[in-house]
Amino acid sequence: MKVVDAKKLLENLCAEPRETSWLEFKASYFNADEVGRYVSGLANAAILEGQSRAYLVYGVENDTHKIIGTEVSLKDEKVGNEIFEHWLTRGLDPRLTVDFVSLDYKGKRVELILIDPAYQRPVRFRQIAYIWVDSILKELREYPERERSLWIATSRFAFERGIAAQFLAMLGQQRASQARMAQRLVEMGYLINDRQGAYDVTNLFALLAGKDLSTFPSLATKAPRVIQYKGRKKLDGVGDVTGRLGYALGFGKLLAYIMSRMPHTEIMVMGVRKNSYPVPEIAIREFVANALIHQDFTLPGHPTIEVFDNKIQITNPGSPLVDVSRFIDAPSKSRNEALASSMRAIGLCEERGSGVDRALSAIEEEALPAPLFQAIENSTVVNVFRPQDFSAMSREDRIRACYQHAQLRFENGTPMSNQSLRRRLGVSDRQYPQISVVIKDAIEARLIRPLDLEQSNRKARYVPHYI
Repeated sequence: MKVVDAKKLLENLCAEPRETSWLEFKASYFNADEVGRYVSGLANAAILEGQSRAYLVYGVENDTHKIIGTEVSLKDEKVGNEIFEHWLTRGLDPRLTVDFVSLDYKGKRVELILIDPAYQRPVRFRQIAYIWVDSILKELREYPERERSLWIATSRFAFERGIAAQFLAMLGQQRASQARMAQRLVEMGYLINDRQGAYDVTNLFALLAGKDLSTFPSLATKAPRVIQYKGRKKLDGVGDVTGRLGYALGFGKLLAYIMSRMPHTEIMVMGVRKNSYPVPEIAIREFVANALIHQDFTLPGHPTIEVFDNKIQITNPGSPLVDVSRFIDAPSKSRNEALASSMRAIGLCEERGSGVDRALSAIEEEALPAPLFQAIENSTVVNVFRPQDFSAMSREDRIRACYQHAQLRFENGTPMSNQSLRRRLGVSDRQYPQISVVIKDAIEARLIRPLDLEQSNRKARYVPHYI
């Protein structure tokens, strides 16, 4: 953490309430092992309290928060022959950003340790995690409820509240309206008050509103990448573009660019000339939005959209949080809930859990092949296919379409029938026997089952296997 006004930071910390689990004051007694335990406990408390940093301050009375000065010089301390700062970071797991700051405050020496919490898991010092309980430092394992809460908190806190850029604005003499706006952005989780009269930009805010994501080290690989190929294989790329704008600013342009990579025709709709695409725009919109929202930001790699002659393949880093066979009916889960909420609020994706259903409904209306959902090497892959006649579909394609249709119909409250599947696959009533074969194959694959074992063939209805 870069400190531009250590004096103001110290004054703001001293103004905090007497009982603050992520802030500890000490006078002059220094013990290396004790500091290691304190750092663990403070870092873990910061996560539980939703704080972006924790602090250990030498030269301030703990009870009164009065600045008295200290003889401790952290950068000069050693453990054996090793510099204390190196010794401390080596003993922490996971490794943290721990900064030492020394200042002279009205003739009194004050030392600060600034601690960035860990977002992956509780912080341990020498293999033991600590936590503050009623102003006393305790081993975390003695308090299983707090340990569970901490694991949950780390998974939620994660990437979105990480800092993308520091010192967005020094408010100083600026208008009060700007201060109110900044406070509102703090409340929304977009900015973090750095306690020095300025604000840090969170990854979430930069990801949504950044004008050039490549300028943020933590976000440089999170901009969507669009690659176009000539043919059906990754042999001959004819275009490779990586976006720069944040998701809120650039999503519309991203979608327009993807659609422009596909062949299209112009049609007249109520006197207005519009483009007609081989794949519904709403389907691409929802699947791309899902890829951005559900990516695992701890993994390297861009969300990638690849355009082939026969399909569009959308890939995001991170294994799916639900089984790919249950994308339609499973309750929605997200690694990045704040990002998902923001994307919904500004209208860039559907309400929780409805996006995939809407995309599939659009695909079914145009009798397109069923999308293929895959989990491949820590990535989630969605394949959206261009038009294909029923006769050209493989057995697997037909079974997948049948299963997804049964899921979608059940979610809408109407079991699948031979007739509904004929309409979904765009075939005539004369092909009733062929559709019966598809249904039989899907039953044998244990993907669907008859609604009623005693039902007649003419009125037969089918539901997903898990019903």
